[in-house]
Amino acid sequence: MQKNETMLSPAVRVASVAILTAVTAVFTIFIRVPSPARGYFNLGDVAVAFTAYTLGPLSALLAGGIGTALADLLSGYAQWAPISLVVHGLEGLAIGLIARLRPGHLGIAVAAGVAGIIVMVCGYLAGGIVLTGVGPALAEAPGNVVQAAAGVILGIPLSLAVARAYPPVRRYSW
Repeated sequence: MQKNETMLSPAVRVASVAILTAVTAVFTIFIRVPSPARGYFNLGDVAVAFTAYTLGPLSALLAGGIGTALADLLSGYAQWAPISLVVHGLEGLAIGLIARLRPGHLGIAVAAGVAGIIVMVCGYLAGGIVLTGVGPALAEAPGNVVQAAAGVILGIPLSLAVARAYPPVRRYSW
């Protein structure tokens, strides 16, 4: 088996998603700031956006959804785990699908990020209404906008830097 075939194997892709799932969970749990609106601001969206831009929509769907759901389960927010699974998974999927149209193109990357922000904010607004009511869900929305936007703002240059430093990373896309 040649080196390129190894890089493209499903095992390598699965391992990449597993690693980025763990990174997403770590960014969500350990890098967080409490929010006055009951939740917390975290950098999990950086990992979601990075995964979407670098490894594509399926990887971001899995790593973003599972990583944030695991973080919720491990940090005492188990009631949010199903919402995080769906919302951050769809956020990563949306960013990845749009960014895939022209990989590395800044305008497309920004448009993909805006779509991801909308998915994340609307998803948590809907989930928050169900779990906590309209008032608290609306109070958390501005923080969710900032968190998702920070993920995109940091995820784009991080992805570009990794792709520049290690061009074969694009072959891991799924």
